[in-house]
Amino acid sequence: MPGQTGQLQTGGAAGSPAAAPGRRTRWPGVVLGLLLLIVAGAVTWKVAIAPNLFPHNFGVVEPGKIYRSGRLTPAALERAYHKYQLKTIIDFGGYEPGSDHDRREQRTARALGLKRYVLRLEGDGTGNPNNYVEALRLMSDPENQPVLVHCSAGTQRTGCAVILYRHIVQHRLVMDAFREAQRYDHDWADNPALLGMIAEYGDEVARAYREGGWIPGFAAAENTADAEPALTAGPSAAPQSAPKAQ
Repeated sequence: MPGQTGQLQTGGAAGSPAAAPGRRTRWPGVVLGLLLLIVAGAVTWKVAIAPNLFPHNFGVVEPGKIYRSGRLTPAALERAYHKYQLKTIIDFGGYEPGSDHDRREQRTARALGLKRYVLRLEGDGTGNPNNYVEALRLMSDPENQPVLVHCSAGTQRTGCAVILYRHIVQHRLVMDAFREAQRYDHDWADNPALLGMIAEYGDEVARAYREGGWIPGFAAAENTADAEPALTAGPSAAPQSAPKAQ
């Protein structure tokens, strides 16, 4: 009996107290593993999945008529096409000319039956102001709507086009439209050239948009997308009966 009692006491001391800490120490590892899986899933979604499904820096300029974004993958473009019933894309140079990405967007647009116009501008929003004149004509033509305008980040070139649209077509104050551009990541301190572009050529863009023709001293706007008609031969180059900008 003393031996049995000793065995029972030894079993209790070695069994119960030793097992409890073992069970407790496993839970922190399980919780940590789950947290790591959640974080990894969130990062994968943000970095690898979401950019392929949703347009970068997307926004609504005028519901049912005009939308804006950065560059799009084929899946994101198709998703936007179905959701917003897009008819036209205006690309200010989201990809290098002739690159695989550029050709892929052209093929996707053609497969979806979208008109695609490429009016290339510099990354800071500067460049040929006649490209903005043509963009406004295309954007405001009901035959082209709904229209998606985009560049690479959807910030500078797209932002400048939207500012001009707000001011010239919708008669809003430039600074109100400029604050909207800041919500889409434009930083005036980082890129003062955009506001300088509007200050220098905004009135001339408005005049050409209202009266037709092009701004003197610059080449006529040229659509560089594949298999698209010359812009100067199309109806968008005709004078517009838009009210005078204020």
